[in-house]
Amino acid sequence: MSNRPPSALDWFLLLLLTMIWGASFLFIKHSVAIFSSVQMTMWRLVMALVIYVPVAAIFWSKIDWKRWKPLAVVAFCGSAIPNFFFAVAQKQVSSSLAGVLNALTPLFTLTLGVFFFQMAFKRDKLLGVILGLVGAAILILYNASSAVSGNGFYAMLCAGGALCYAINANVVNNHLRDLHPAAIASAAFILTGWIFLLGLWWSGGWSVAREHPEGWKGLGLIFYLAALGTVGGSILYFWLMQRTSAVFATSVTYLLPVAALALGALDGEVVGLTDLAGTGIILAGVYLARK
Repeated sequence: MSNRPPSALDWFLLLLLTMIWGASFLFIKHSVAIFSSVQMTMWRLVMALVIYVPVAAIFWSKIDWKRWKPLAVVAFCGSAIPNFFFAVAQKQVSSSLAGVLNALTPLFTLTLGVFFFQMAFKRDKLLGVILGLVGAAILILYNASSAVSGNGFYAMLCAGGALCYAINANVVNNHLRDLHPAAIASAAFILTGWIFLLGLWWSGGWSVAREHPEGWKGLGLIFYLAALGTVGGSILYFWLMQRTSAVFATSVTYLLPVAALALGALDGEVVGLTDLAGTGIILAGVYLARK
């Protein structure tokens, strides 16, 4: 783990990642209006696989296939499972809520790091975790008229996606730090890509793309999610983690709620005071946990 303070380049990469992933929640919302959650997820993963194949060929000599277990964790916890969770959730909750609950990632990263990866833990960090979870509970349980709020079960799926990202961050930080970021991401998809191809065929995603009147538009939205949200974002994220630390890299979720709320508002979603309060409590918890 790097002990140096983040450089100007590190902060630029963090902001760039925020813009890429911040827009993803809107693209998910509009793509699941055309495809089912499973179809959208499978299309996203298959498109990412197609992009990753030449990347894997370029970095083949840098891939340590003996570490297939952590690479599989990257594929499923870093992409497949959270992608599916958010796709299912965003049929019932807004892109704003999804983006805000994604801010739980650094809190989960810290908690898992302490219990399973020998990360140091202090009282302020415990308070931060508790505070962040209180903020999340407010948003999950709040079911008033605000468009940012929604069904509690589906909001919990967003929190589950954040937990998956935290598992991924700790595994990469502890088992794959010495590998090239592009090698990590591409190898993970090469290992598991056949599952996504079968999933796309089984879900009927091909038929919907051909027969739905907005099928091609949906594929365009999903291509953004695959090319930038999954491939570009993952490589950038792993690179940032290797340059800094798992906690700094996952602090992209400090900025994601702001981006998600702003973009959601521009897309017609209503943001209430309770939503802003819950978001503020989560971010205060993240701040204390990282202090």
